[in-house]
Amino acid sequence: MLENGDLLLRYLERLGVEYVFGVPGGSIEPFYDALARSERQGGIRTITARHESGAAFMAEGYARETGKLGVCCSTAGPGATNLLTGVASAYADGIPMLVITAQTALDKFGQGSLQETSCTGIHTVEMFARCTRYNTLVSHPAQLETKVLQAVSHAMSNQPGPAHLAIPLDVMRRRIPDDVKDGTLHAFTNHEVAPNKPAAQSLLKELESASKVTLVLGEGAAGANDMLVALAESRNWLMVTTPRGKGLIDSFHPLYRGVFGFAGHNSATDALKVENAERVVAIGTALDEVSTCGWDPTTILSDRLIHVSGNPAHLSRSTMARLVVLGSPKLLFESLADAFKAKQSGSCAQPVTDYDRVPENTRFDEPEKCFDRSGRVKPQALMTYMSRICPPDTRVLMDTGNSFLWGIHYWNIRRPEGMPAEKNQFSIGLGFAAMGWAIGTSMGMATANRQNPVVCFTGDGSYLMSGQELTVALQENLNVLMLVLNDASLGMVSHGQKLSGGEQVGTRLPSVDFAMMARALGVESYRVETMAQLMDLDIPGILSRPGPCLIDIIVDGDQVPPLGSRMKVLTSSIQTDQ
Repeated sequence: MLENGDLLLRYLERLGVEYVFGVPGGSIEPFYDALARSERQGGIRTITARHESGAAFMAEGYARETGKLGVCCSTAGPGATNLLTGVASAYADGIPMLVITAQTALDKFGQGSLQETSCTGIHTVEMFARCTRYNTLVSHPAQLETKVLQAVSHAMSNQPGPAHLAIPLDVMRRRIPDDVKDGTLHAFTNHEVAPNKPAAQSLLKELESASKVTLVLGEGAAGANDMLVALAESRNWLMVTTPRGKGLIDSFHPLYRGVFGFAGHNSATDALKVENAERVVAIGTALDEVSTCGWDPTTILSDRLIHVSGNPAHLSRSTMARLVVLGSPKLLFESLADAFKAKQSGSCAQPVTDYDRVPENTRFDEPEKCFDRSGRVKPQALMTYMSRICPPDTRVLMDTGNSFLWGIHYWNIRRPEGMPAEKNQFSIGLGFAAMGWAIGTSMGMATANRQNPVVCFTGDGSYLMSGQELTVALQENLNVLMLVLNDASLGMVSHGQKLSGGEQVGTRLPSVDFAMMARALGVESYRVETMAQLMDLDIPGILSRPGPCLIDIIVDGDQVPPLGSRMKVLTSSIQTDQ
């Protein structure tokens, strides 16, 4: 006889899921029993995180790397509440995830069971209600199969995100016949929305009549980006990306002008001004604060905007647009490429061989510091150097704080010929911007793809929160390079306080030797205080072998990160004396 936990795993196997990330406990034990049986048979196995929020971040990393459903689980009570931040992060960034939390047995609801989180106590199902696409208690064993299918359909829809199943202990343990017939999954996966013909014709007409067009690629443009580059090349259109779309275009492409929005480039802002763009075509972006430079009305948010996305939630803020098209960017721009006779070359118009410089068409805030090797490590030089020295197949994650500010602005993307269009190897968690996001997410990515290296940039504040997840990489022998930007400070907050004229308070951290901490964990580690010391390390060699490594980098904390658009939003509500 099988149990309901086995049935759940059978559906996940059919979706291609290989791992479940979580932390075991009493009420989730029947599911872990099923995972043990699965692992013995060569099926799905569990990866044990050090904290449930880390498990949720790992599931996100797995989903980002594979395009499959990420799965995380926890026991009842604090296990479930610990998941919340990671689940909220996946919700904010639209990551498909199945979240399984345990409940005490149904007949014990309301009786004060250990870690009870039922509707009569600390109600975890209600807690997940506003950070999931689907959220339910499985209150009877016969509901499980139907609700699993419904959860999958919501998680992997055109508005993807986490789906939550709260499953009581006795429901998970319920026995079922060995020959139970699984339901079909065909109705729930691999659906692309085809744009309607009148909308496509209207878009073609708008673009044919415009001599100057700028394309804005958001994260939802993945898969269509090669076609968009070909269109830009055939029409001499300029291209920019949003922060989340960074990675979809080679930074050295001659028509690329950098990142627009949070920590972006002035050259990207100029490319969107009316004198350079009669039409602005935004593809696969939600038009939130970080992708609009704080809702700047002179660039994207104007009557020059044409907004295209397969995610209807993205289009809800396009009230000023002259045209809005709901549909798959890939399907839409395939037809446009045919109309414009644009051919995909698979590489930029002018192949780049000299990566020892910065992109000449992107205007950096402080380009002279990209190669500054004096004194303590300059983050500008760190990002420039590491983006050049890391192999092209490296997955790169920038954690919340100064790391993603420096990374968005100064990391240079290389997209070698033949790279799949849908692949974006530069990842940031900007939707919810949780500190420590990149640490757990990098473990999930490395678990999903053990052939390619993963590089995680994080700050000392984030590492002090979540650094224990590095032991997962040690236990699993994952190729993860952790770079800790160490300035003994909550750097982004500290600089924000200075720039806004606020009080300097609460941002100092102790001076910590993170390399020594890593060695105590059994992880290879180094501590560097200058660019010369960093350049003496064999980074390609480190990235060529399995197992984790940590580099504790003493950065120059006086360097001011590119906070301009964020400060504009934060200070806009400050009242001044009249």
